[in-house]
Amino acid sequence: MKLIVFTLFVWIVSASILNAQNLYTQPNAANIENEANTTTGWSGPATITSVTGNPQNGTYSLLITSNGNGARHSIYSFTAVVGTVYNVSIWARRGSNNSNSVFANWTGFQNFTSVSIASTQWTQYNFTLTASSTSPAIWVYASDGGPAGRTAYVDAITITAQAGDTQAPTAPTNLASSNVTATSLTLSWTASTDNIGVTNYRIYQNNTQVGQTGNSTTTFNVSGLTASTAYSYYVRAEDAAGNLSANSNTINVTTAVATDTQPPTVPTNLASSNVTATSLTLSWTASTDNIGVTNYRIYQNNTQVGQTGNSTTTFNVTGLTASTAYSYYVRAEDAAGNLSANSNTINVTTAAATDTQPPTAPTNLASSNVTATSLTLSWTASTDNIGVTNYRIYQNNTQAGQTGNSTTTFNVTGLTASTTYSYYVRAEDAAGNLSANSNTQTVTTASGGGGGGTAYTTENANLPTVNWQSLNLYVAGRMGIGTQPNSAYLLSANGTVRTKDLVVQPGWSDFVFEPGYDLPDLKKVEEYIIANGRLIDLPSAAEIQENGAKLGQTNALLLMKIEELTLYLIEMNKRLENLEGNIQISY
Repeated sequence: MKLIVFTLFVWIVSASILNAQNLYTQPNAANIENEANTTTGWSGPATITSVTGNPQNGTYSLLITSNGNGARHSIYSFTAVVGTVYNVSIWARRGSNNSNSVFANWTGFQNFTSVSIASTQWTQYNFTLTASSTSPAIWVYASDGGPAGRTAYVDAITITAQAGDTQAPTAPTNLASSNVTATSLTLSWTASTDNIGVTNYRIYQNNTQVGQTGNSTTTFNVSGLTASTAYSYYVRAEDAAGNLSANSNTINVTTAVATDTQPPTVPTNLASSNVTATSLTLSWTASTDNIGVTNYRIYQNNTQVGQTGNSTTTFNVTGLTASTAYSYYVRAEDAAGNLSANSNTINVTTAAATDTQPPTAPTNLASSNVTATSLTLSWTASTDNIGVTNYRIYQNNTQAGQTGNSTTTFNVTGLTASTTYSYYVRAEDAAGNLSANSNTQTVTTASGGGGGGTAYTTENANLPTVNWQSLNLYVAGRMGIGTQPNSAYLLSANGTVRTKDLVVQPGWSDFVFEPGYDLPDLKKVEEYIIANGRLIDLPSAAEIQENGAKLGQTNALLLMKIEELTLYLIEMNKRLENLEGNIQISY
C-alpha cells in the first residue's frame, strides 16, 4: 500500500513539473521547445553565437566567448512576479581552456550564490530562487578572469514557476484583424484580467501557435502569409505561473490578392536650381515601372521631407536655413507601394540670408504738365542697401501703375477734368521690400474746354428758343441729373444711364509687358489673397462702397491682371513643354 501511494505521489509531482510553463520563451539555440539558430534574448559584452558542434539537446547550443576581463559575460532576462519561486535548469560546459567558467552576479533573485562550470562535459545545473524583481537576469561568464578567447557553452534551458498561482486569466475578447495585405495582417484584442497579472499572450494560426507578445501587449503583427489565402486566428492569455486562459473568439481572415512586386527604376540626374537662402527646386529624370510610377519621395539629410503625389519630376523645398548644407536623393514609387533604389545624392548649400531691408521713402513728390485728363509726377530717388528696381504709384490710395525700373517720373492719364486727386509713391527693391509712402501730392486737373455750344443755365434750360438737340451743351460747373450736383464730380446722376457707347481715356497697362516688369511671385499673390481677400493692386469692397469704381481705372487694373495672367500662362506652357520633352526622352 505504501508503495502504491509513493508511486502515485511521484507521478503527480512529475506530471506537475512536465506541465509547468517554461518561461524561457525566446526562440534561440538553447530553447528546448522552440530551438532556432539564433541568440535572440541574450545580450552582454561577451561574444555569443549559435553553434552546432556537440549540443546537449537538439541541433544547436549557445557559445559564449570572452573578449577580455571587462567583456566576458552574457545575460538573459525574463519576466517574473516578485516573491514567486522559480526553478532554473541550465545545461552547461566550459571550453577546453584552463580557466573555469562560472554562473555569477545573477540579479533580481533573493538567494543566489555563484556556481563554477568546471567540467568540459555537459552538466545540468539547477537553481531554486525567489524573484525580487520583475525582470531577473541570468549571467554566464566564459571565464572567471584571464585573457580573451575563454569559452563556455549553454543549452536546454528551462525556467518554471513553482506551484502556487493556479487561477488562469480570463479569455481575451473582441479579437479583430486590420491592415490586411497579401502577406501580412495585424491582430488586436481586448485585454484579459488575472488575479496576479497577465504576462503574455499566445497567438494561434490555424490552431498552431505562431507567436506570442512576450508581455501584456494586445496587438500582434502576422507576416509571411500567402496571398488570397484563408486563415483562422485565436489568442490565449498567460500569467507568470504559466496558467493559460480559454481561447478568445476565433476570426477568419483571407489575405489580399498578390500585388505588384516590381519596383520602379532608379530616378537619375537629380539636380538643384533656384537656390535661395530658404528654398530650392529639385528636378530629376523620370523613372519607369512595369505598371506605372505614381509618386516620388524626396529625402533631405536621409529623412523624407515630401512627395510629389504624382509622377511630377520637380519638387520645391522650402523652410530651409540660410548658408546651410543639405543632401538630397529621390525614390520612385508605384501604386503597389514598391520603392526604387535611391537616386544619385546631391549636396546643396543655401544662399546667404536674403535682403530684408526696404528702400528709403521717395521724397519731393511733385506734379507738372497738369491738363484736364493727365499729369506728370516726379520725385527724388530712394536709396537701398542693394538697389531700387521699381516705383509703385498710388492714386487715391489705389495703385495706378509702376515704373518697372528705377525711373523717377510717371505719366498719369485718363483723368477727369476739374477733379482733385491725391498721389504718393513707394520704392521697391529686387527682394520685394517696399519703402514707406512718399509725401502725398494733391492735384486738381484743369477744367474741360467747350466751344460753339450754348452755355447751360437754369434760366435758359427750358427756353423754346434754345434747341438743345441740335446744339452742343456746355456746362461750366457741376451738373446733377435727378439729384443735386456733387462738388467732387462734373456729372452726378441718380438712376440708370443708357448709351450706345462710352469712351473713357484711362491710363493703360502695357507696362506689364515691358522688360524688367516686376511680375509678382505666385506664392506672394497667394499670401496676399489669404491676408486681404483680393488681388494685389485692386481696391477693396469697402473702398468701392465708399468711393465708387472708376470705369477707366478699373478697366486698366483688370487689363493689368489679364496681362499678368498671360505671362503666368506663357511660363506654365514653357514648363509643360519641357516636361513633355523629358518624358519623351525617358521613353
